[in-house]
Amino acid sequence: MSAAPILQVTRLAKHFQGLRAVDEVSFEVRAGELVGLIGPNGAGKTTLFNCIAGALAPTAGEIVYRGRTITGADPAKVARMGIARTYQNLRIFPDVTVYDNVSTGAIGRFGVSLAGAIFPWLGRRRDEAIAGATLGALERFGLLDIADEPAGNLPYGQKKLLEIARALALDPKLLLLDEPAAGLNSNETVALARLIRALRDQGLTVLLVEHDMPMVMRVCDRIVVLESGCKIADADPASVRDDPAVRAAYLGDEG
Repeated sequence: MSAAPILQVTRLAKHFQGLRAVDEVSFEVRAGELVGLIGPNGAGKTTLFNCIAGALAPTAGEIVYRGRTITGADPAKVARMGIARTYQNLRIFPDVTVYDNVSTGAIGRFGVSLAGAIFPWLGRRRDEAIAGATLGALERFGLLDIADEPAGNLPYGQKKLLEIARALALDPKLLLLDEPAAGLNSNETVALARLIRALRDQGLTVLLVEHDMPMVMRVCDRIVVLESGCKIADADPASVRDDPAVRAAYLGDEG
């Protein structure tokens, strides 16, 4: 694994009318690492995700991705630079096919080309690239056989996979997963954990927000813990599990 950080968050803060949702949080994610971001409800995890992805502008601090500052950059620019994300609440297009849902990620990767409209052969090359990226993502998540199904007809577990497949069609270098196991049964969660770990083993860098602690402990290389917007731990899973401050945050355990 490379020791070079792909993401550096430095003293990041996000305030909402006096509420310090994120309060001077600093951490790094190294290339090829699978990092968990955990904490009790209201700890600031999704707010932090939104700042990294460009959905929210931080109040203070800096976000550096692959050596370039992206603090306050808009979501489209962040995505073009190679950061893809999923959402806590599903954001699929239920009335169009599984294929077309995933192809939106690939289109975001290859863009819309004016030259393709002028020179048909360039347009065909772009269309072939979009199709290849879409089919590859569908196959990776076992969705190829239902590519022509309306996305709204899928069971909940497959909808979760669909959203990750769409993010992967963008060919990101950093994948932000916001509670991907929420609403899944135990078998689906185990299968999802295996898929996420496989992505990491194939070289993708992953930052994971998740409430399922057994899953987090099983798949993550390192875990960052937030409480009330502040970082209280940043270590390997075993160290985080045994940290008194983490136990107190989750259980009110002062010992």
